[in-house]
Amino acid sequence: MARGGRWGRGVVMAAGAVAAAGWLAYRAAERALLPRQPQLAIARGNRLLQRGRRVLAAVGRWEDLELLAGGTLRMLARAGSHITVAGPGPVPLAAPWLELARPQALMPEEFPADEGYSARVQGALKRLWTDLVPDVVLVFDPVFPVGLLAHPAHILVANAALDLAQAGRSPQAQLLLFATRRANVLVDITPVAAAKFAALDMAAAATSGRASPLTRAQRAAAGVLG
Repeated sequence: MARGGRWGRGVVMAAGAVAAAGWLAYRAAERALLPRQPQLAIARGNRLLQRGRRVLAAVGRWEDLELLAGGTLRMLARAGSHITVAGPGPVPLAAPWLELARPQALMPEEFPADEGYSARVQGALKRLWTDLVPDVVLVFDPVFPVGLLAHPAHILVANAALDLAQAGRSPQAQLLLFATRRANVLVDITPVAAAKFAALDMAAAATSGRASPLTRAQRAAAGVLG
């Protein structure tokens, strides 16, 4: 009986240690993501939504758009913004965000995922940027990204956008980086959270026929990023 009691206490102590370690890891990740001045970041996000704008969002992979920026795009659309989403060809024929934005293929094929820079991608983005003259440009953060969401194609497109903006080779616009750590602009997506989660479920069901553990992870990530 005594041996069984010691074994039981050991199991409880081990489970407690695992739970504590998980909580500490979560808190560390949360501190790495949350802004240093959250109220100021929220105020900036509210200002972004005060009126409709011409918005250009550029991504390296269409399938990540809903997770990365679907909530923000919905809030911008509610504010009356005209949104164009640029990415690789071919343009998806069925995606929940198509009702919010006009898709535009920058190239007829997928972007190279093994390069940090592509003159073709940058040239195509410059032409679209010049044609649209957007007020706001949204791209992935290539410098301080949320590591789990980083993909070379997103970073390639973002580097092209940053180069264009810094060199003054495109019309002036407010350049905002999503999937970033320590964001200084926060958009409260609470009013559209249900629609975003439903879109994530639809995407998972289209891929696997049912909501997957990945969808649950995406829900959790969307809550943190939102």
